[in-house]
Amino acid sequence: MKIFYILILFSYGCHSQENWTLYPNKDSINSINKIDTILNQKKIDSSGLLNSDKNNLSYINNKGSLVEHKDPRIDSLNNYISKHGKYNSFTVQLYVSQNNDEIRNYRKKFIRNFPEMEIFDEYIAPNIFLYSGLFQDYNQATLYKKELDIIFKNTLVVRKKIPHQIEKK
Repeated sequence: MKIFYILILFSYGCHSQENWTLYPNKDSINSINKIDTILNQKKIDSSGLLNSDKNNLSYINNKGSLVEHKDPRIDSLNNYISKHGKYNSFTVQLYVSQNNDEIRNYRKKFIRNFPEMEIFDEYIAPNIFLYSGLFQDYNQATLYKKELDIIFKNTLVVRKKIPHQIEKK
C-alpha cells in the first residue's frame, strides 16, 4: 500500500514540474492587462476569466517576453559615468604585502602619526597595496611623500585612476 502512495506522489510530482520555466507570450501580456481591468469590474465567470478572453491567454510558451518600465535618465547617467567616470590622480604608496597583519600594523602606525590624513588600501591578487592621499598634481604628491618619509621608508608616488564622486545635495 505504501508503494502505491509513493508511486502516485511520484507521478504527480513529475507531472507538476512540466513546463514550469516557460513564460507568457507577448500577445498574452496585452490580454493580461485586459484581465486585470476586467477583474476590477468583477465581471468574471466561475473559472476566473471572461469566456471571450480564455482563448487569447497563452501562459505556457517556449519564447517569452519582458516588459520593462524604466527611467531614461538612468541610461544617460550610466553613459556619462562610462565616458567621464575616472580621472588621473596621484597617491602615495606606503606599503605592499600579502600578509594582512603587516598591512594592519602599517595602518595603525599611520593613524597614530597622521590621524587627520586619509588612508586606503587596494587588493590586486595576491598583494594588498596601502595608499594615502589623492592629488591631482604630481608635485603635491611629492611634497606629501616627503612628509611621510620621516616615518615610512620606501614610499612611492603612484598614478591612479580614481572615479568621480557624485556630490550629494
